[in-house]
Amino acid sequence: MKPSFTLLFFGIFILSTITTNAQISTGAGGAGSILPNSPTSNVNLGIGVDNPKSKLEIAGFPAINTTYTFLDNGDSFDKSRLLNIGTLRENSTSTNGARLLTFYDVPPSNILPYAQTMLAIEDRNDANRLRHSAKANGDSSFKLSDRNQKLVLELYENDEAGILTLNKPDSYFTIGGMQTWPVPYRLMVKNGASKFEGAVYVDTNLGIGTSNFVDGADTYRLSVKGKIRAEEVKVYNTWADYVFRKDYKLLNLKEVEKYIAENGHLPNVPSAKEITEKGLELGEMAKIQQEKIEELTLYLIQQNKENEQLNKDIQELKAQMKILLDKKCQN
Repeated sequence: MKPSFTLLFFGIFILSTITTNAQISTGAGGAGSILPNSPTSNVNLGIGVDNPKSKLEIAGFPAINTTYTFLDNGDSFDKSRLLNIGTLRENSTSTNGARLLTFYDVPPSNILPYAQTMLAIEDRNDANRLRHSAKANGDSSFKLSDRNQKLVLELYENDEAGILTLNKPDSYFTIGGMQTWPVPYRLMVKNGASKFEGAVYVDTNLGIGTSNFVDGADTYRLSVKGKIRAEEVKVYNTWADYVFRKDYKLLNLKEVEKYIAENGHLPNVPSAKEITEKGLELGEMAKIQQEKIEELTLYLIQQNKENEQLNKDIQELKAQMKILLDKKCQN
């Protein structure tokens, strides 16, 4: 029989022996540590457990409430590694023979008072790509890293909250489907409505139906392509009380009449062409309209004074005429 044939036959024999007598005791080494399951009809493979419930079952430290003693944090993980699968890592000497996929079940110890688990996946260049860790009765985290060991995604939870962080500056998040490349938006909901029950804060610009925020030399925080409906709009702007100052130059009505004849609109009021081309600024237009209201008020006051003076002059004229008539009648 050729050596390779002999080796193959010996491997099949060993595999058959492990399948039939699946329990591997961790209490001692060598062939004597391979024992039959209890019951012996159990054909699963167990390591450190004599009645495995799965095809492969590996027991960790037996007593979760026992505090174990380790040299340091690295020693606690090395001695608590239950799975060690794949190619040896490049720094396997410093990691005590760790491979590309490892699972750790670390008990409470003199190093840390709580039990914890960790699942780790490295790549062939010995770069960590995935970490999931969980503390007993504590927080847990899931982390993905890129080939340069920069954190890409981190999901963290504790008793109070869950936090999802996309750590890279050029990260994108899409709900409801894939985005085409290059990705146009950092956050995108492709299908369905979105609802925010709390406040929404935007530090830059917000567009509804448009991504254009620039109009002439001005950049607008909110741009809407379409109609806006609201129960009330509040605008902060300067006001037109300067009209009532003593140094304000109020045009007389003749001057206003001349300006309208030449320009087709009131002084200091945008023309129809300007509104069509540049739009209507509510705050500024409200101030201009208030300016005209206050100017009209001044015109009315002025007109009222003239009317009062005219009435006074008429009354004086009537009194003088009465005196003259009385004198004439006496003569």
